Amino acid sequence: MKKKNFENQKRERNTKRKQEENGVKKNSRTKKAAFIAAGILVAAAAAFSVYRAVPKGPSTVVLYDLNEREEKAISDSIRKVADEKSVSIVSLKSDAKTDEKTADREFERALKKSGASLVFVKSGLKAEKAASMAKDGSELDDAKLNIGEMTTSMKGAVKAGKEGVKAVPVIFDNMEIDIEITALKNSGMAGIAGWDDIEKLAVFQKRYVENPIVFAGKDSELALDIFGALTEAMSGVDEYKNAVEIVNSHSGADFNAARVARLLTEKSDNPLYKSVLYLSRLYKQGILHPNTFNLEKNDVKAFAKARIASIIFMSLNDHRAFEPKVISRFTSIYFPSEFSGDRRKFTSPVTCAVPLKKDKAAKAIVESIVTAEEQERLSFATGLAPVLARCRTPDLQSSDARHWVASTDTPLSGLSADTNLTKAQRAQLVNELAAIVTR
Repeated sequence: MKKKNFENQKRERNTKRKQEENGVKKNSRTKKAAFIAAGILVAAAAAFSVYRAVPKGPSTVVLYDLNEREEKAISDSIRKVADEKSVSIVSLKSDAKTDEKTADREFERALKKSGASLVFVKSGLKAEKAASMAKDGSELDDAKLNIGEMTTSMKGAVKAGKEGVKAVPVIFDNMEIDIEITALKNSGMAGIAGWDDIEKLAVFQKRYVENPIVFAGKDSELALDIFGALTEAMSGVDEYKNAVEIVNSHSGADFNAARVARLLTEKSDNPLYKSVLYLSRLYKQGILHPNTFNLEKNDVKAFAKARIASIIFMSLNDHRAFEPKVISRFTSIYFPSEFSGDRRKFTSPVTCAVPLKKDKAAKAIVESIVTAEEQERLSFATGLAPVLARCRTPDLQSSDARHWVASTDTPLSGLSADTNLTKAQRAQLVNELAAIVTR
């Protein structure tokens, strides 16, 4: 009897436990379903709320073909105004393998695909293309941009239309020649007044260094900018502009680098004739490194570190990539010329902010970045020159660049930026010019 009662009680407990477990499972599923449904409703409500607040999603700021230092510095400036929820920052680079036949078309396609509200890009054709793509209402109020505090040369870099400002300079680079201080001192020369002095110093220095003059000619952007800077200095701004016109009139699908190189250099009245002739003379004397057009920027840095380069053509941006202990042995000068300062236009690429849409975040970012506080911070972070006339700079090089450019007319963007060539076409043209220099 007891056994039977025990079994009955066991069956009753098992039945009860199963009922409770079924109830718990059912209740758990019900709660889970309710939680998921509630989550969907909350997400939907949030999405609706975001949609109402920002109809087209977060703003996108594109940093196009900037180096790591500039990207970091500008991104930090952006984040002081807008967080990740309101602004996305996208880094884009030009493509060496693009199917496009012109640089501006490649840039236009990349910008459209990104959906950018604002782009930071170097001055030249790309900045002009960006300004032409800007939608109505994207213009900025010049009263909020500290334009009056800019140097005169940077005021000239501001692009404005009837409705407002379309492009704003925010920081700038400069082409320079770096000369080893000890070499200059040992030569007995008082200083460098012109290109003959560069040559004279190099000939003297050849006693100690086999090929004292170098530059990173493998970098087609730098090489073209050097050709352009030499042309402006030796032949004048008009000849620089003629070079730009020749290249751009032959750009596109039928671009022929050899033909363009001949048109630029073949005759004494061609725009690059003097600059190519000068480099050729240096090459034939053995004072320009014979492998210059195969040298990359890291090679040049290694040459300077090993003390086998006394005179280096580079940009201020490149200067900042050298080890401080190495570059401190050099002094920087601008490209000399017989033309007076009011007739000069230094090759000084300007990083510009170009708003593309009517966007409050984009406007706030640009307005903030041209304040004295942000200009100073940008200059210290990048080592480049600020566009405002009165704010601190990190050192003499940055200060000199601002002073030099301020003493001349609105700067040139550089032959690489003013010509409508893709990376591949640019490399082809530099190879042809290099062949003429070294033949």
